[in-house]
Amino acid sequence: MKPVKTITDPASIELLGEETRRRIIYLLRARELTISQIAEELRMTPQAIYHHIKKLLPAEMIEITREERVDNFIETYYRATAEVFEFSFGTGSKNQAHAKERMRDTLLALDKLGIGVRVEADTVAQLVKVQEKMVDLSARRDLQEKVSKLEEVDFLGKQELTSVATMISLTDEQFLEWLDLQKELRRLLQSLLTQTVTSTTKSSKHRPPPREFRTRTKPS
Repeated sequence: MKPVKTITDPASIELLGEETRRRIIYLLRARELTISQIAEELRMTPQAIYHHIKKLLPAEMIEITREERVDNFIETYYRATAEVFEFSFGTGSKNQAHAKERMRDTLLALDKLGIGVRVEADTVAQLVKVQEKMVDLSARRDLQEKVSKLEEVDFLGKQELTSVATMISLTDEQFLEWLDLQKELRRLLQSLLTQTVTSTTKSSKHRPPPREFRTRTKPS
């Protein structure tokens, strides 16, 4: 299993829009399982799980690890192909259109939280570019490789460790650039507001560093 795998195909990225497939991936990152075992964990029928497995296999998000004969049946074991999946929309016209579509969907969903925004094509494109720069700035594959080999650290611990190690490893210049990108991201988002958002939390000069972005838009 790789520590990180980049998915660039928009159709494959869309597969994880379905909750059951995300849950299957989550289980298979921890250990290899058969369809029957997955079905038992998720309290679903094996037929339903098989339907999702057939879609995840060609997308290379899961793989077959081994087959085992049980009585007259052959049980197939599956596992995830990586601990972490990064989604890279790339610079191709199709991928860029998909990245912008995802951003538009995210902005429109803010209305369900009582946050009204306008969805402007130019600003959406700028938001995607800023996110791309933030991901490229904090991308540290060497750290991800090292963390993935720590057997005594569980999956969630590896995620947190990678995030903290990445933040510590930034130079002062990189950190200031990262802060400027955060400010630009916030400015662009606020420019779309159709109403004033009232914060329910107290402001603080010391804010915890956010987690590393996992949606990539660099060239594939």
